[in-house]
Amino acid sequence: MQNSSVSLGNGIQLTEILDPKFKTCGLFIRLFLTRDPEKAAVRALVIDLLTNCSKDYPTLAALSLRKQWLYGAAVSSKRGGVGDVQELTISASWLDDRFALDGESVTDAALDLTLGCLLNPNAQNGEFDAAAFKFAKQNLLDTIDCEINQKRGYALTKSAELAYVGEPAACPPYGTRESAEKITPASAYAAWEEMLAEAQIEIVAVTPSEKPQIREKLAAAFAGIQNRRPQDITFETPSPCKTEVKVAEEEMPVTQCKMVLVLKTGKDQPVQNDAMRMLNLVLGCTTGSLLFTNVREKRSLCYYCASRYQRTKHALLIDCGVRTEQIDEAREAILEQVEMMKNGEFTDAQMEEAILSQANAYASATESHVGYATWVFNQKVSGSNRTMEEALAALKAVTREQVVETAKLLQLDTIYVLRAAQNEAEGGLAE
Repeated sequence: MQNSSVSLGNGIQLTEILDPKFKTCGLFIRLFLTRDPEKAAVRALVIDLLTNCSKDYPTLAALSLRKQWLYGAAVSSKRGGVGDVQELTISASWLDDRFALDGESVTDAALDLTLGCLLNPNAQNGEFDAAAFKFAKQNLLDTIDCEINQKRGYALTKSAELAYVGEPAACPPYGTRESAEKITPASAYAAWEEMLAEAQIEIVAVTPSEKPQIREKLAAAFAGIQNRRPQDITFETPSPCKTEVKVAEEEMPVTQCKMVLVLKTGKDQPVQNDAMRMLNLVLGCTTGSLLFTNVREKRSLCYYCASRYQRTKHALLIDCGVRTEQIDEAREAILEQVEMMKNGEFTDAQMEEAILSQANAYASATESHVGYATWVFNQKVSGSNRTMEEALAALKAVTREQVVETAKLLQLDTIYVLRAAQNEAEGGLAE
């Protein structure tokens, strides 16, 4: 595997990764923008709309037919967020040219198709096409409405709103239904222009061999964007600890309660991120972790129990699925595991398992275009430029003392409980 990174100018970065084992090519164009409650929904709508049609292929049917002719090429979008930043991604994949019939360049055609979707949409007179817009708007509204059906994700979203109140990270990545309902074809078009003008743009191309036309076409296409004024994006924005723990409950007709605990290191505390990575793995990311072994297996208090570290906010989230009558006991048991980390009550074997788990994750990442691209984007977010080998070596160098000192920084900030309604409290099926 080889990779190189080059600036295409004015807040646009391209990373090219060559790996000869692939038979297809992948392109990922990610726009980074500061989360804004007033703009999150319209941005989420626009990125979806852009991959449904374009000026050259004005309907979903026409675009789908063109992709079929390109040996089943794919163009899709993804909407999400990291900390205070909203992420909007257009992804494309296509068959490598060496497998095409008659020596045609699938790469050139796929690039033209993808860039046409992003930069030359189905719009005129400052408005998106009404039919295409209506489809995308309904899709966004349905997505927002359906989030509540994924109870684990819903609980995590609600806990973030509480933990980061007053911060951009509290804004849901899709925005709110109220703001989505107000979007018009004209306001969506204006948002598209603003996104292209203001986003920090990170591009990753993964191919089995060198394809100089990728850099050339991207550079020429993005040079045509008018009035580029990229935002100054700050990924690492630690969230301050509350003076009192915020506790909130919500009742729903579910058979399994959800609980999320948010712990923070504080806004002014320096954090050793490699030590926090190790802490997170040992605490709740493997089958030998403290949460899995002690809370789930030995005491049978949770259907699942895991931790995740939000580096940009210096926050550790622990979430679990639990019976109503075991909520209090599970909460205390989870906090006991955090205290064990602070007291150094974990084994060398658990640290070794954490390293092996991370090594396996890195190995798996190199087996797909998405894995490679995710690594590059994560390095952008962390402000690092390490290889996977370097990141693994840094994890191996973490000492027990560093993990303990990092654990001592953690303070409980927020507890959110999605509690089963009384008549639904029995039963054990997970939602």
